[in-house]
Amino acid sequence: MDWTIASLTQLILETVQNDLLQVAPDFGPGSNLIEAGLDSLAVTQLMLAIEEKTGLWVDESQLTPENLLSCASLASCVHSEINGP
Repeated sequence: MDWTIASLTQLILETVQNDLLQVAPDFGPGSNLIEAGLDSLAVTQLMLAIEEKTGLWVDESQLTPENLLSCASLASCVHSEINGP
């Protein structure tokens, strides 16, 4: 599959909502992941889920607070890792 930023954002959002965190009904692609409860264990689980579902791996050095700010920012990070900046 050719992963777009939009499809990666949706995948990350669904994974967070369905598998990792109990989030408010209005939690969306731009919502703050850290404020929603994303901790180091959840980051590891999220990255493993992304790898399992897409075959894409992101170097740990890219998991900065800026890239983990929201589903959308993480999707952009993953997308740039596989497609270049």
